Amino acid sequence: MNVFKSLLTIKNPAELKLTLLILARAVETKDSCPALNYSEFRSLTGLSPVAIARALKDMLARGYIVRHIAKRSQPARYQVLWEKFGLAPGAGYGIAPAAIHTPGGAGSAGPGFYFTNTGFLDLLPLAMDIAHELGYGEDEMSQAVCMVFDKQKTDPPTRNRTAWFLTVFREKLHQAHADICANRERKNRIS
Repeated sequence: MNVFKSLLTIKNPAELKLTLLILARAVETKDSCPALNYSEFRSLTGLSPVAIARALKDMLARGYIVRHIAKRSQPARYQVLWEKFGLAPGAGYGIAPAAIHTPGGAGSAGPGFYFTNTGFLDLLPLAMDIAHELGYGEDEMSQAVCMVFDKQKTDPPTRNRTAWFLTVFREKLHQAHADICANRERKNRIS
């Protein structure tokens, strides 16, 4: 079972958001035990304190992530148990390439690869909902998240990262679809 198949077993959206946030932070900081506090959970997921408390309880009961309580003035650390996701115990902080490739193409990376490497892994479920709603596939999602990452460098979110991402991702999905269609048309003319 790889990381994404494991995540599909999480049906509670709040629990999934927290799990993805911790996974993304672990990959981003190259620390298998990142420190996070309630205010970060609230600002990065948009969840209420009650939803966070329930989701944390469910997430910890699932066993993919373990909480280490810190001293009073420090945030708790959340250790990612990579072996529970089907990765070797020595896999460390990263997600092994085999776990994020899609079966579609010969070694072609799926959206999970791009969401992980751009730091938007926690927003993958929302992005999948938007892409499905608009009728776009993995190619558009992969290209759009890279465009969002580029836009973040020049126009970063100022208040709500999730709302900013959803707005920009929707726009970039349309742009990615147009680019893919243009490339297909160009290839057809050349052939």
